[in-house]
Formats: sequence, structure tokens, C-alpha cells
Amino acid sequence: MLTALQVEYEAVRQHMVDVHEVELPQGTLLDVGRMPGLNWEVAVAETGPTNTRAALVAQSTIEHFDAEAVLFVGVAGALRDDIHLGDVVVASKVHGYHGGRESVDGFAARPDTWSPEHDMDQLVRSARRNEPWAYLRPDTRLSTPPKVHFEPIASGDVLLGFRDSETARRIRRHYNDAVAVDMESHGVTHATRMNSAVRALSIRGISDFADPDKSTRDATGSQETAARHAAAFAMRVLRDLRPKRQVAQEPRSAPAVVVVSAPDRSPEPAAWDSRPVVDVAGQQYLLYESPGDLVHESRDGDVLRRQAVARVVPDGGGRGAYAWLRQVERTGPLPGPNQFDPLAALEQEAELCRRLRGPDVVQLTRSGKTSTLALAWPGDARLGSPMGTVHELLPESPTPTDPQRLWSIVRGLADVAHVLERLSGAGFSHRALRPTAVVMHRPQMVLRDFGLATVPPRPGENAGPYQAPEQRHGSRGRPGPATDVYQLGALLHRALTGRIPDPRLPAYRGSDSVPDSLVHAVAGALREDPGARPEARTLRLALLSAARELASVPPPQR
Repeated sequence: MLTALQVEYEAVRQHMVDVHEVELPQGTLLDVGRMPGLNWEVAVAETGPTNTRAALVAQSTIEHFDAEAVLFVGVAGALRDDIHLGDVVVASKVHGYHGGRESVDGFAARPDTWSPEHDMDQLVRSARRNEPWAYLRPDTRLSTPPKVHFEPIASGDVLLGFRDSETARRIRRHYNDAVAVDMESHGVTHATRMNSAVRALSIRGISDFADPDKSTRDATGSQETAARHAAAFAMRVLRDLRPKRQVAQEPRSAPAVVVVSAPDRSPEPAAWDSRPVVDVAGQQYLLYESPGDLVHESRDGDVLRRQAVARVVPDGGGRGAYAWLRQVERTGPLPGPNQFDPLAALEQEAELCRRLRGPDVVQLTRSGKTSTLALAWPGDARLGSPMGTVHELLPESPTPTDPQRLWSIVRGLADVAHVLERLSGAGFSHRALRPTAVVMHRPQMVLRDFGLATVPPRPGENAGPYQAPEQRHGSRGRPGPATDVYQLGALLHRALTGRIPDPRLPAYRGSDSVPDSLVHAVAGALREDPGARPEARTLRLALLSAARELASVPPPQR
């Protein structure tokens, strides 16, 4: 990831862990680390302003790390009135606006334009449709979410501070589709053009309007906000980015990544989302296409994790049962005797499921550096398919859930709280509750698995909108059972309001159709201080009481 300014660099750096500094032969210093929960190892550099500097740093960095992709992340000025402060513009084109010929007839533009590849184009469009702000901390979110625009930008070496300047008029005359302007994107994209295997994007947060008020807006923190939004959307794009190249050679002593690059360069088996059937020790599983993260692959260092909903294919055919299939594979050496072993953690979770009456274990196998766990997933006999999750009950837009669905969610999450009580009593906590983690299983709801129960807590775990404060900051205590209570509260808040919790917005005050007891229970579960939240048992009893009150509310008159 490349940035031009310190404020942009810091916005990206806040998402990184396990960071160490690397010096290139030319003297450029980069921070190299990883993004928790994402598949990529990342090097981030601060290029300084102007296209020339950005191009030189980009080229040397790409060559040194043998980069897979380059994301240029930072701020820009808006050229159009419908682009607002804090919005993010991803460049569908980058116009180098200085190219041209000056003659007695005036300036004749000679356009030099770059566009991202088709797969990157589609990745941006998908990311802005599906939870674009999953990596924006709730305490930094605006009351009105920023918009993501996929539009052309203009790039040159002039700092625009006057919309009626000759340069601004030239941009409007010759590049009138540009919605924003910066001073570095053309240099970065020109460098990536010289490396045909490298994919690139320019992701810019809007910090000003390229007018005389720029310095005033900067003083109010507009650059920090814009850089934060650009970095958060870059993380969202990285979440779905898949490597194009796989090189069998050993990595160099320098990090095996570039501006953005895959940490392990050895060949890997095809991802589950590209295979219809997975064979595990002779047992076949037919994978289902599912919403959310139900078919997912992620890398954390040398650990590769896969998960999917699947149909268990029985011998001799038939409809089969359904399973939640998870696999952990180490691509590096096995851990030492006192190190955390993710393969053993998956096996420990299977034992925990048996002991605490969690999901039934269908299959548990270990072969070399790979462990696979299949847990029973409830099926819908009427439709002949796996049961859905709470993801399908929650509203998609900022509107509350209708009363009947709200009763189902409240009653079902009370069942989940009962399982979390047992987990807490045994000294464990789930810490990864989200809509797809709770499966509808009439007349109850059940957990698809035990989440992070057998994984030691660490800062940045469970990245996304349902991350508890103590998982984000680490200064509010160690994640544990109180984290589960917060995440239950976040699911309930989404059901009540259509939104995930945001501490900057007024607290939810309820409505005539929502019992006060439920409003108070959710508010208590969402307290910032883990020690101030109720225990899972207290929350469960409150939800059961609220469910009884909801059941007694007469349906609305039509």
C-alpha cells in the first residue's frame, strides 16, 4: 500500500499488526506486516507528494517485493458538488492532465489515461454493495455513512486551491468526467503499467473541494477523516482480493510480498469457492453457495482456513445430511511444544462440542499439516436444503425488524445465550458472534460452531462490524464472556434499528411495540466497559421476559 502523506500512512498503519521495518536498496523505508483476519502480508510506504516521487517509490517497491497488487490510499479534492467530504472515490480512470501541446491555437490535450483491470473493477463494485464499512471502527463512523464513488479522477503536479484557475478550467474542458483531483495517482498507476502482472487501484477519501477553504477544512480534521475512510475501504477490498500468481520458488530473505502480496508463494489447492465437492478422508461434501461468510477462505501468516456449508454425500446416493465444514492447513513448519497450534485448536473445539452439548461432530480428521472438522448443520426437510441463519432475518436497510421477526430473533438469541452460559462456565468464550454464526433450527436457534473459543485472544480479532471494543483496542480488558454479551447486544441492536451499534449516535430509545425491558437489556449489553455488562444468564432471562411481552403485543391493524 502506498500513501503520499503522513496522515494517510497512519490511517493504513492502524490496521496492521506484527509490523517490522524494511529498508530498500535505494534507502526507502517501509513498514511490513499483516492485516488481522485477511489473506495478505502488506508493505506500506509514504512516498511524499507529486507523481514523480510516487512513481519512483512505487517502481522500486514493486520490484523489491515482487508485488501482487498495489493500492494507492489517501486523500483528494472533489471537483463536483455531489461528492461530499468524507466520501471515497475509487478511480475508474486516472487522467494525467498535464499531457498536451501548447500552440498559437491554445492548449490541445493529449490524454494519458489508466483504468483498472476488469477483475479489480468488479471487486470494487462488489465491495461497495456489500458492507463497505466493515473495517471502519464504530466509534469513528459518521451519522450518515459516506458514499463510495467509482469514478474517474484527474492527477497532476499542481495543488489546486481555486476552482476557476487555468488548471481547473483545463481539467473541466478536457477531462470533464473527473470527479476528484490528486497529485500522485498518475505516477503510481504509470509504474504499475510497467509491471503487467501487478493489479492496482487508487482509493481516495475526499478532504476538500479544491478551493480556497482547503486549509480551513484541513484544520477541522477533514484529512484525518478522509484518510481513515479510504484506508477502511481499502481493507474491505483486500478482504475479497485473491492472488493471481502462484510461484513455486522459495521466497527471498526479504518479505515475500510487495506493496501487497501473498505471504506464501508455494502452490495451493484450489479454493473451496471454486470446487463443488470436497473429499475428506473418503467422505464427500457438496458445497453450497451461501450468503455472508458461509463460504470463505482466509490466510493468517502460514495458516490457511477454509469454511463452507455442505451436504454430506452418503454412500449409495440419497439426499444426505448437512454439515458446517471447516479446515485448517499450515503451509509452514509445525509449531513448537509451547506455541499455539491451530490444528490442535480445531480438534479441541470438537471435544468442547461433545462435552458442552454444542453442534454434533460429524467428522474430525487430521492428515499431516491439515485438520478438518465437520459439525452438524440443521436441514429444512420441506425445502430439502440447509436451514438459514439470522443473517436472513435481519433488515438490510436502516429500518427496524417487523414485530414477528423481532420475536423470533429475541427468543432465538435467548437460546444462544444459554449455550454461551455453558461455554463461560467451562472457562471459554465464543468471541466471533455475527448473523451467520447463528442458525435457525425450529423451535430453537443454535450456534454453527464455538467461534474463537479454543483460540487465545489477541488484539484485532474478529474484525468487522460486530467486533467488541476490547477486541479493537485491547485497553479495555481481555476479550472473554463479556465479549459474547456485547456481540449478542449488537445483533439485537441491528434487529431493533436496522443498524449496527455506533457510539456517536443517540442511544436507541425504543418504540411503542418494543418492551422497555428489551431496550434496557440491549443498552446494558452494549456498554463500552466489559465489566459493566450483564452476564450471559442475566441477559438470557431478560430476553425470555421480553419475548413473552412481544408475544402478547397484538398485530398492527391493516
